[in-house]
Amino acid sequence: MKILIATHNQSKLKRYQQILKAIDFIELVSLTDLNITEKVEEDCATNAENALKKAHVYGKLSGLITVAADEALMTNFLPDNEQPGVYARRFTKDKSELTDTGVIDAWKQIFQIYPQDDKQFIWSFAIAYYNPTNDTEGVDYVNQISYVAKYFSDTIPNGYPMSSFMSPYPAGKPYSELTADEDMAVDAKNFADFALSLNNWLHEQTK
Repeated sequence: MKILIATHNQSKLKRYQQILKAIDFIELVSLTDLNITEKVEEDCATNAENALKKAHVYGKLSGLITVAADEALMTNFLPDNEQPGVYARRFTKDKSELTDTGVIDAWKQIFQIYPQDDKQFIWSFAIAYYNPTNDTEGVDYVNQISYVAKYFSDTIPNGYPMSSFMSPYPAGKPYSELTADEDMAVDAKNFADFALSLNNWLHEQTK
């Protein structure tokens, strides 16, 4: 069974291949693999709505069951009116999407304004899945707490700029410098319930 992961980013595709590797009856493909160039505007009020919007659009374009994710980010140090929310990559006034380097520069400025210790980043991942054949859908949520790493890493994975300065542990090494086994262990723990839920839903689609 081919499943579309609604991203053009091959790093994200590889991440979901690891997260979902226990589901042995599926093959994951990306938008790039299918030559789909359309971009869905993430203009909804919540990450779940954004994820469902992407899943529906790309599911109908591809004809495949589609998995789409959108993140919302809160912190324990920014005022309520400055929380990123669904604009984790869109710090500009016009909400245009920043480059990876732009994201890092924006957070460096924020850290200078809010220098206190014990910073936490509370991620909420909304992961939607949609079957265009029978018009069924589902949404799961994954919550993940990250911390400021002990330094900004020069290793910046494409599409994951925040992993160069966030860590799974307080003042730990950045996500981007974790070994493959360390990285997989973190994701396996955080995304275990989602992987099980998607597995069960996919089995329902085959009945």
